[in-house]
Amino acid sequence: MDGQAANDRLLSESPCVGVCTLDDDGQCKGCRRTGAEIRDWAALSHVQRDAINRRNLAHAHPAVSVRLLGHAPRRARRRGGRKNRVG
Repeated sequence: MDGQAANDRLLSESPCVGVCTLDDDGQCKGCRRTGAEIRDWAALSHVQRDAINRRNLAHAHPAVSVRLLGHAPRRARRRGGRKNRVG
């Protein structure tokens, strides 16, 4: 699936990847949803779920991207080689 197709469809599936522990900020260490979002997930509309998933996707566990998008997160490519790394 290309990037545009991922942008066009709703990401309303549960992002849960089984890393279910809340951090000190009250967010799941896996999917980055709050305790309230996890609790209310079944009652949320597809549009609300999509907004939560898109908000958290960049900060979530890499397995969440695979679950929702079908591929690992895209990483920026390094450019320039050794010449640009060495002063």
